Amino acid sequence: MFDLVLASLVHLIEPRILMLMLLGVTVGLIFGALPGLSATMAIALLLPVTFAMQPDTGIAMLIATYIGGVSGGLVAATLLRIPGTPSSIATTFDGYPLARQGQAIKALATGMVASAVGSLLGMAVLVAFAPIIARFAIDFGAAEYTALTVAALVLVVVLSEADLTKGLIAAVLGLGLSTIGFAPIGSAQRFTFGNIDLLSGIGIVPFMVGLFAVAQLIREITEPTFQIKDKLDLRGKGVRLAEFLGNGFNMIRSSAIGVGIGVLPGIGGSAANLVAYGAARSASRKPEEFGKGSVEGIYAAESSNNASVGGALLPLLTLGIPGDGVTAILIGGFTIHGIQPGPLLYKSEPGLIATIYAAFLLATFTLLLVQLLTIRMFPRVLLIPRHFLVPGLALLMVVGVYVGEYRTFDLWVMLGFGVFGYLLERFGFPLGPLVLGFVLGTIFETNFRRALMYSNGDWTTFLTRPVSGALLGVAFLLLCFSLWRILAKRRQTRSPA
Repeated sequence: MFDLVLASLVHLIEPRILMLMLLGVTVGLIFGALPGLSATMAIALLLPVTFAMQPDTGIAMLIATYIGGVSGGLVAATLLRIPGTPSSIATTFDGYPLARQGQAIKALATGMVASAVGSLLGMAVLVAFAPIIARFAIDFGAAEYTALTVAALVLVVVLSEADLTKGLIAAVLGLGLSTIGFAPIGSAQRFTFGNIDLLSGIGIVPFMVGLFAVAQLIREITEPTFQIKDKLDLRGKGVRLAEFLGNGFNMIRSSAIGVGIGVLPGIGGSAANLVAYGAARSASRKPEEFGKGSVEGIYAAESSNNASVGGALLPLLTLGIPGDGVTAILIGGFTIHGIQPGPLLYKSEPGLIATIYAAFLLATFTLLLVQLLTIRMFPRVLLIPRHFLVPGLALLMVVGVYVGEYRTFDLWVMLGFGVFGYLLERFGFPLGPLVLGFVLGTIFETNFRRALMYSNGDWTTFLTRPVSGALLGVAFLLLCFSLWRILAKRRQTRSPA
């Protein structure tokens, strides 16, 4: 594998591919830095651009965008006390106070270096454990994959920000949308209502772009946005070697937390960010400095959220199960190039796996270089007027979605899901379970029907097979625990003070 990764690195540093990865990193940084935008939206916009590329080039560009988007949130978090992305929430606790003390450059540089270290440690875990999980998962049958998708959906619903009922409704909606078009087994037409454009189902690109990008533009237009001052304080010095070495164990611990949480579907970098920050504060010799500009807090927050990227890619590559909205879009990137993520990928496409590892490594160093070279210039992106930003993004969405299949119908699908996504979030429904339900729906249905065919219609096959039964048991226990917690909270609120 080392030889393949080295060969992939040589391939990726070709000027054309390197420029595309640089574009991905820059777009990710910009979307991460601008409050309200995210890595999810950046990848949704760039996904159609990869149609005309070779699979390895397109996926490398998307990986670079993912890494850039997660790291870009620290700019707004440090300078404005606004988390550019949810994974930068804890960065505001110490990044902003340190910037207010006249050390904005130090706060930004510390976050940038910590992000790079977290990404590298997350990648190390991905490289070390992915082949082991893939070898174990290669023995999975239809029943095991059915149980795995159920467990992933239940975990996402239980851990979603909304209440359990709304999370379940969103997941069921996603599963329902995945059934539109020809059935994966039997090829029966379903829910097409006589529309020939729906025979192939709902395209993942217009679905994702509409749900995330268009919905965000609607919010930008209809809701007041934060007005950024014309002056940004960019004083201070950079990272000190003694501080970096002194936070070595802090970054290792925080990165381990980030990877562990990133593997779990539906949680993501925001939870990793906060948990690692809390762990760093508990273990610190100077906990009283946290919240007042402590570099320990910045190292913990930024290394953990970037390490979660490696964790999130682990189930995607080894099991074909996306853990969040970003990896759900990435699975769409694999699909449009005719690649099916999962344990067989390590046997059938070892070169592609090596390219992903190489892209991860190259994007991390490219990102750090871009951030350090533009540390005084890049924050100016926060000053882009909304009346320039919104039309430009709208144009990119329309062009990107249309060139995929050259169908006007896809533009209406994109617009429809944009309004739908906006309304769902307005009424408190989480988008995570909806997206994962849509992406996992076909996987679930195909394996569910195959399992019943193999067992001659015996439903107990899902319980009698050890791995399948264990996964369904975990899903059931998670639901019971969530219901118990909801009932306990209701009893507590009803009890007299």
